Amino acid sequence: MSTTAITLLKILLHGDMHIDEIGKYINLDTNTIERNMQTLNEYLKANDMNVVKKINNIYSLENKNDGFADFFSKLDVLTSDERIDIYCIRFLLKGYINLEKERQQMGVSRTTAIKNFKRVRELLETNKIFIESRNSKGIFLKESNNTRITEILCDKLMRLFAERDFLSKKRRELLEEINILDEKSFVKIYKEITDVFKIRKSIFTFYAIYSMALIEKHKGVLCYDSPNIDTKEKTEEIMERLNNLNNSVDISENLKNAIGSVLLKGKYYMSSDYPIEKHFSRFSNRLQEVFGMNNDETKRLENYILSYFAIGYLDKKYGVLWVRKNPYSVKCRKLGEIIENILNELNLEMMYSDILRLAGAISRFFMEEEYIEGFKILSVSRNLDEEYNERVVACMKELYPDIEFYYQSFLEFRFNTEDEIKEFDLIISDTESYSIKNLRKVNALSVREIQRCFIEFVLDKRFKKAGLL
Repeated sequence: MSTTAITLLKILLHGDMHIDEIGKYINLDTNTIERNMQTLNEYLKANDMNVVKKINNIYSLENKNDGFADFFSKLDVLTSDERIDIYCIRFLLKGYINLEKERQQMGVSRTTAIKNFKRVRELLETNKIFIESRNSKGIFLKESNNTRITEILCDKLMRLFAERDFLSKKRRELLEEINILDEKSFVKIYKEITDVFKIRKSIFTFYAIYSMALIEKHKGVLCYDSPNIDTKEKTEEIMERLNNLNNSVDISENLKNAIGSVLLKGKYYMSSDYPIEKHFSRFSNRLQEVFGMNNDETKRLENYILSYFAIGYLDKKYGVLWVRKNPYSVKCRKLGEIIENILNELNLEMMYSDILRLAGAISRFFMEEEYIEGFKILSVSRNLDEEYNERVVACMKELYPDIEFYYQSFLEFRFNTEDEIKEFDLIISDTESYSIKNLRKVNALSVREIQRCFIEFVLDKRFKKAGLL
């Protein structure tokens, strides 16, 4: 089965998808997607598993939990990049490799194995890590342990953990071979430290730490230099907390220092990662141009969305696949298209789900900038259930405590004067009135509908100001 068909299966395991949405996650045209769906169904049918069904251009996979847990672990399919990662991990962990033995286990030719390992050699030499061949013994590292080896290994191991639910046979065997620590104990430590120091939890910071613990266990020592940022005082505080933990895991001083540095970088210094900093700066500048924001507003937006951008960058880097449904708001989808176009202009790649999440964060920022103290909203309804209306209003005021939110029956509203209507910045109603410019129509006065109206009202203003409508 092709790797493309496997990717389509991974996408559909997240839920039913329209073919246009699938195209957002995999860069293929409709005909190619359909051909690969046929390939996938042939394979699933041959293995007595549920096939993918298509109704009105929506693909669905029934009983997603029926047998698919073990499905990927039995696939004997490896891409060239995956073989290279396996060679690299085994070589750097052990300090040597028998390429003939490895290629036999993978079932590839000598020519393919040599070509793949050449890529490993090039990666290492770029990082000033040098190797030597010894007759009849194998290939060896000239220096078995240094900071760059730790960084490369950590990066490769993080990718394995990030994709652990979809690993094929050889990659799963590798993960089981190297994962020799009590992962659950490290999760407990990670949770306690992040809770105490109010640090954002992330699979990337956790598996960076856990991967370094595994590297230390396999190699007997951990070579790691803290990033060149001012974290010494805060790192020592975390190290002290680690010393006081009541747990059965023996953590070396080097690993404690690494844990402190990784967590603090994740909290305070996300932008100190040079690629993220560089790309985010370009992205932010383009957003400022598109939406005509001043420098102060742009700075506030940067602080609001940096973590979303960074996670999107890391998801793409480590191949984390998750699927997010298109938002029900048309304006939100348009904002997603604008973000997607900006990323394409800048030659930046991001998973479609992360583009939607980033667009959602930007829309929330715009809403916080709009719905400030003094903003007056009137809700008008034909619904005679005042108790329900009061609950809806109370809920919205919880979400937006600075706004003034009122409601009237449609009967009362009809007798408002023009000046009374103009007192409100926004009127939300389940009736239509084309003569009132600040009135927005909703299907029903529910929290969901009003929230959609809030988003679209703000985005309309932003799009009009930017000339995007």
